[in-house]
Amino acid sequence: MTTEDLERAEAEAGRAAEELQAAEREYAALRTSTAAYDRHKDAVELADQAAVRARLLRQDWEVQQEARDRRAAEGEAAAREMAGAAEGLAVSRVRAVEAVVEARRAMGRALAALDAHDHLVRAAGAELERRGLRTLEGEPTGASLDGSARIGGELWPLVDGAGVLGHCLAEEVAGLYPRHPLARPARGAYGGVSAAAGRDRVLALVRAERGR
Repeated sequence: MTTEDLERAEAEAGRAAEELQAAEREYAALRTSTAAYDRHKDAVELADQAAVRARLLRQDWEVQQEARDRRAAEGEAAAREMAGAAEGLAVSRVRAVEAVVEARRAMGRALAALDAHDHLVRAAGAELERRGLRTLEGEPTGASLDGSARIGGELWPLVDGAGVLGHCLAEEVAGLYPRHPLARPARGAYGGVSAAAGRDRVLALVRAERGR
C-alpha cells in the first residue's frame, strides 16, 4: 500500500462525511420527505464504510511505515559500517573498466591484423588468378574459386578474423562460466568454408602459442 492509496481513501472518507452532513441538514428540514430519508440513510452507510476503510488503511500504513523506517535505519547503519567495502568496490570497478578498455583496444588491434592477413590472402589469390593459375587437382600453386591461394604446396585459406576472436572469447568464458551463452561460439564463419578453415588454422596456432 502506498501513501497515495491512504490519501485517496481519507479524501473519500472526507467527501462521504460532507455528503452525510448535507443529507442530515436536508432531512432535518424535511422530516416527512421519503427522498430525504433515503438520502440520509444511504449517506450514513457510505460514510461509515469510507471511515472504516480509511481507518484500517491508516493502521496498515502505520505498520508498513514502521517497517520502512526500521529498514531505512538499518540501511544507514550498514552504509556506515560498509564504507570500506564501498571504497573497495569503487576501486575494483575502475580496475575492471580499465582492463576491459585495454582488452577492447587489443581486440581492435588483433581484428585489424587478422583483417590485414585476410586481405593479403585475397591479394595473393587474385595475383595467381591474374597469372592464369587456378588450382587444379595435384598442382601445388594456384588460386581457388573462393579466393584462397595455394603457393608452393601450402594452402593459404581466407580468415574469418571476427570468428577467431569470437572463439577465443568463448573459450575464456567457458573457463569461468560454462553455462553462459557466450561459451558457445557460432558454428558458421563469415566468408564460407575457406574462411572457416583459415579461422580454425589461426586458432590452432594461437592455442599452441598459449601452451608454450
